[in-house]
Amino acid sequence: MSAFFSGPLVLTGASSFVGAHLASAFASAGADVIGVHSRALEDYDALRRARLDHAARSARLVRLDLRDHAAAIRLVESEKPAVWLHHVGYTENYTRPDFDWIGALDTTARPLAALYPAFQAAGTRVILTGTDQEYGAADTLNREDDACRPNTPYGLSKLAESLAARQLAQFHQVPTRIARVYIPFGRFDNPGKLLPQVVQALGAGRPIALSPGEQRRDFLGVADLCAAYLALAADMDRTIVDIFNISSGEPMQLRRLLETICGVMRADPNLLRFGELAMRPGEPPLSCGASDKARELLGWSPRPLERAIQEDLLSDP
Repeated sequence: MSAFFSGPLVLTGASSFVGAHLASAFASAGADVIGVHSRALEDYDALRRARLDHAARSARLVRLDLRDHAAAIRLVESEKPAVWLHHVGYTENYTRPDFDWIGALDTTARPLAALYPAFQAAGTRVILTGTDQEYGAADTLNREDDACRPNTPYGLSKLAESLAARQLAQFHQVPTRIARVYIPFGRFDNPGKLLPQVVQALGAGRPIALSPGEQRRDFLGVADLCAAYLALAADMDRTIVDIFNISSGEPMQLRRLLETICGVMRADPNLLRFGELAMRPGEPPLSCGASDKARELLGWSPRPLERAIQEDLLSDP
């Protein structure tokens, strides 16, 4: 992992769920982490402020709006980061069909065209966060060389970002790794998401209405995700650009996952009211990434799911 010890690591998106964990993970590995946030601290809601407070324990926080390309370039020129972790996201209404994917590019993809020449001059390497939604619907495990046909506007915006990074990395010869992330869980996640809601309901002894839970998904503890990013930072000398699924590689039926959480919590399984809600229209039955490449080339593998649930989802901070 010498790549990021030679200079600071700039982490954009430090106010995000995963970003807060990445800041502490890289700092624990010896990196001088600069955590980027786009707004004044007092303008963040309580959850994002808690994430930034967590990141600030191990990182220097810097305010930067990536749409200000000149300011972003100045940060690269002044800090000369060894690694730029492009984790910035535009997620407002990201699950909706009217998601503003073109507007998202202003924050995620367009800054890259200005930044890559600066990365080349500074000797900076890049890790970029993609998503499983770049692939689109499939009835088999997604592989990194599969054609990408995103069926959501959010997936389309992230694919555009990944393609821009790939093209710019080749042109400027800047080592770049793209992490297509599946479904992480852990502390600081949005409480409106399903797993935090289920944990809260089970902990309170309150029933929760659920879909039949037949869809199969790829879940990953956030600590395993962070370990994968550390492995990506150590992989920069092998080739200029590469893409990795950061996934368990083991599709799990949602019902089984929730029953596993219930078992780890020793809660009443009758509180899980499967079938009281309908499946969301258009929800794919399967979303899972093959993890062979990350296991073989990065030497990375996730923990057993029950351990990740206990350590990342249920343990006190």
